[in-house]
Amino acid sequence: MTLEGQVQAYADRLGRPVIVFDVDFTVIAFSVHDQDVDHARLAIILSHKGSSRARESIRDYRVGQAQGPVRIPPLDGGQSRLVAPVRHEGRLVGYLSSTIPEDDVSAYEDDDELRERRAQIGLLLAAMALGNREDEDRARRLLAALLEGNDDQRVRAADELLASSLLSPVPHYTVISIATPPRAEPSSATLRLVLDRALSSIPVFPTLKAVGAVLGSEAVLLVPYEIDTDRLSTLLAQPAFSGLHAGVGGAHAPLSGVHRSLREARIALRGGDTGCVVHWSELGLDRLLLQLPLEDLDISDLPDAVRRLLDAQSGPDLAQTLETYLDCGCDAQRTALTLHVHRSTLYYRLDRVRAVADVDLADGKVRRELHAGLRIATLAGLR
Repeated sequence: MTLEGQVQAYADRLGRPVIVFDVDFTVIAFSVHDQDVDHARLAIILSHKGSSRARESIRDYRVGQAQGPVRIPPLDGGQSRLVAPVRHEGRLVGYLSSTIPEDDVSAYEDDDELRERRAQIGLLLAAMALGNREDEDRARRLLAALLEGNDDQRVRAADELLASSLLSPVPHYTVISIATPPRAEPSSATLRLVLDRALSSIPVFPTLKAVGAVLGSEAVLLVPYEIDTDRLSTLLAQPAFSGLHAGVGGAHAPLSGVHRSLREARIALRGGDTGCVVHWSELGLDRLLLQLPLEDLDISDLPDAVRRLLDAQSGPDLAQTLETYLDCGCDAQRTALTLHVHRSTLYYRLDRVRAVADVDLADGKVRRELHAGLRIATLAGLR
């Protein structure tokens, strides 16, 4: 009997709807009923995940260590739930949850038939987990070939990813690279964890299949959907992922050409601060600047006027004032508002810039040199 059949038989024996979770609280299967009015259950099924409160309750009540079903009191005014651990050969492989009426004493009864059904469900969950691990290994191998192989290897890897249904077929694909800043080495365990969390939390369309792998010192995701940047930023803001940031490449087709998106994601990654998400599509001129050998630059490589500004130690940050002024198109009113200063204060600072840098801000070529020089100094970590 299939997993769905076993779950339905278990629910029919109980006379109540049930949901099966794996050990990560992902919904694996659920029973079907004519009148399903448990809104909390429906919400879980639609989201494919148990709620954080429910997960905490299952842990708090030590369901994983129990030998049989455990009653979980109502959460947020809902119904009580009976949660049973599901094991295979003594190893926890999931949980089976059902709601219970408060006045139904028989709901707490456990018998040989239910235990046998749970054992069969455990066997099927264990087999599914093994298959998932094999799929993960295969996906990792194919992803590496797709992104780092030669032309023939990329074509074969793309065909196999789609033919094996490891990746959903869509018109375009995007690559995300998650890593630490240069010279910082994240642990492989951290990268694997952020990869797993990202695959489950950032898709706008959860039904589409994505693949990911840890390649060297970065976690790489190949996604067939629009990126939810807010979710990814929230994920990277968690203490467990301190120091990580993400670069998002452009959308590319066909799949065999998606290595270009990885290149773009890695370039975008160079322009981001810790915890942020940088999109290739939003880089503008930085697309070019980030491809310079920034790590080899020092302050002596910058234009003299920029270097003089950065060397100036007294008074307000003249470099920041000038960069904001140039960012605002040399609009004094807009610059003053951005810097939260009076316009007369801005004019004073600009006069100081002219004096310290020895430049004429009315000269368009000078402004271009200053603007580019300041931006390169920022990207190279020289200011």
